[in-house]
Formats: sequence, structure tokens, C-alpha cells
Amino acid sequence: MVIRAPTPSGWITGSDRPGAFVTETRLVVLSGLLWLAMVVLAAAGHWLAGLYVLLALLLVYGVLGSSHKGRFDLKLVAFPTGVWIAMWAGAFWLGEYFAQAYAGSAPGFTVLGFHPSFAAIIALFWLLPTLLMGFGFEWVKDRWLSKERWDDYLESVNDPGSDEAPTGGEE
Repeated sequence: MVIRAPTPSGWITGSDRPGAFVTETRLVVLSGLLWLAMVVLAAAGHWLAGLYVLLALLLVYGVLGSSHKGRFDLKLVAFPTGVWIAMWAGAFWLGEYFAQAYAGSAPGFTVLGFHPSFAAIIALFWLLPTLLMGFGFEWVKDRWLSKERWDDYLESVNDPGSDEAPTGGEE
């Protein structure tokens, strides 16, 4: 979606592909509904279900983030974002599984000194996804933001007649 200069009647939005604009709008509305569902579930004490709704929300954000000129790059959503979301789902599931399995008692083992439920969270929620996102985005950086796209963006921002150029007071 391209946001064009303001007019007296408000902001004009446009897209190279109007159908993509409709899809983007629906995804933004869906993200708001998912946020609401997540908060309601958490407030009702269903925190694990709320975390899984969070994963759906992150998937929607991944699809929106892959959009460029009205096109979605679902390969970029699949890797590394999809793998990252799958790791988080596994972390939530294993964390809950081990928390329930050892509820009220200490486990007979630890994983690197951690309770098994916390070890799953450390490994699958924090450590591996952090490495995946760092190295994964490096691996697909040209799909994510190519040098050509970056140069096109800089050219459009520096062009006073461009729709993307800063106007009055923006720096």
C-alpha cells in the first residue's frame, strides 16, 4: 500500500493492486480481532489459548510484513517466520506439558539446571528463534529488502515530487 500526500478531505491511500489493498485491510482488521481475543482469553485465565492466538496474530503480521507493492511474499512468511512461530508453539506446548507433569513436585532431572518446562521455553522460545531470526533473515535478506528496493525507496524519498517524499515538518 502506498500512502499518498494529504488532501483537504483527508489521506488518500492507494495500491498498485486494489485487491491486495482489500486483503491488507482485512488482515489489519483480523489482527485487531486477534488482539481482542488474546486479551479476553488471558483475562479469563486461559493463558495458553491466548498464547496460541498470539501466534496466529504473529502470522498475520508476518504476511502483512511481507507485502510489497500489493504482493505478498509467502516464501518469506514460511521461512524464517513460519519456523519461528512453530518453535514458539512447541515451546508453549512443552512448557505446559512439563508444568502439568511435575505440578506440585520437583522433577527427578533438570535440563542444564533448569526445570524441563523452563528449559523448553529457554530453548524454543528464546535461544533458537533468536538465532533463526538473526541468521534466517540474513539468509533471505534480498527477498526481505533487496539493495534495489532500498535504492528505489531512497530515490523516492529524496524526490520532492514523490508520493513518499517527506512534506512540511517531517524529517
